Amino acid sequence: MGERPTLDLLAGLAAIYQSRDFSDLVIFGKEGTRHAVHRAIVCPRSEFIYRACKEGRWREGVEGHITLPEDDEVVRLIVEYFYLLDYDPIVRLPEAMTPASSRHSSNATSVRTDAGNYGHVYGTSAISAFGGPSSPFSPPFRARTDSSLTMHAMPIGASSEYTAYNTNLRRRQQQQQQATRGMLTNAPDPSPLATPEPHLVLHARMYAAAEQYGIGGLKALCLDKFKIQLTRHWDADELAEAIHVVYSTTPPTDRDMREAVADTLGWHYRLLDKAEIEVAILEINGLAYELLKRSRRAEPEYME
Repeated sequence: MGERPTLDLLAGLAAIYQSRDFSDLVIFGKEGTRHAVHRAIVCPRSEFIYRACKEGRWREGVEGHITLPEDDEVVRLIVEYFYLLDYDPIVRLPEAMTPASSRHSSNATSVRTDAGNYGHVYGTSAISAFGGPSSPFSPPFRARTDSSLTMHAMPIGASSEYTAYNTNLRRRQQQQQQATRGMLTNAPDPSPLATPEPHLVLHARMYAAAEQYGIGGLKALCLDKFKIQLTRHWDADELAEAIHVVYSTTPPTDRDMREAVADTLGWHYRLLDKAEIEVAILEINGLAYELLKRSRRAEPEYME
C-alpha cells in the first residue's frame, strides 16, 4: 500500500484538531478548560473514555462531557496526543522575551504556530515521523521512515497483524533491555533530541495520567521523553520532585520509570550530595536498595 493514505489521515487529524469541526464530546480539565473532541478518535485510544461513553451507560456518555481531575496542562497535552500522536509542553518565556501585547493576558507563549509544527518527539514533528512532509498540507510526500512513534500511536483494536508485529518488537526490545540492565556503568551521552527545558515533572505526570486513563501509546511516549530528558537534565532542580512523582504515581510492578530514575542516580553519584535528593531517597521505600544493587553491578565479580 502506498504512503499517501496514511499521510492523508494524519493531515486530516491535524486539521480537525485545529478546527474541532464535527466534535461530539467535551473534555474538561480540573480548572475548567474545555476541549471539544470526537468520540470516534478518543474512545479507541483511551480505555477510560471508551467505558465512559460506551452505550451511554455513564452520565458522561449521555451528557456528552467528561471531566478529568488533572491539571489543565496535562489534559490539554492528552488531547493533543490523541490527534497529533505527540505532545509538546508550552515553553514559558522570561517576561523580557514576551511580546508586550501579551504580557498582561498570559505568561505562557507556545512555540507552536500550526498543526504541522505541533509536537517534536525525537526532533521531528509527529507527522513527519510517519514519513510525511513538515506540514501536513504541503507536498512533497516522501517515503515513510519507521519510528517507534508508530507503535505508540496504534489505537485499541488495531490490525492484528500490525499489533502482533509491534508487540513482538516491543517484547524483543524489553528482553534486550533486561539482558543489559546493570551492564552500562557509565552514563549515556546527552541526547541531541532533548529539549532545552527539562519538563521532567510534566513527563512523569503525563505518564501517570496515561496509565490512569488507559492510553498505552501515550504511556510509552512519556517514558521515552522522560529518558531522553534525563540524559541532558539529570541535575535539573526539578529532579527531586520528578522522583517523588514517579514513585508516588506508579505501582511497584510498573518498573520502567522507576528504573530510569534509579539508573540516573546510579550513574551520577554526586546527585546524592544534594539535600533534596537525599530527602527523596530517605522518604521513598526501596529506592536506596535499588541504588545499592546498582553499585554492586559495577564490581568486577558481578561483570564476569
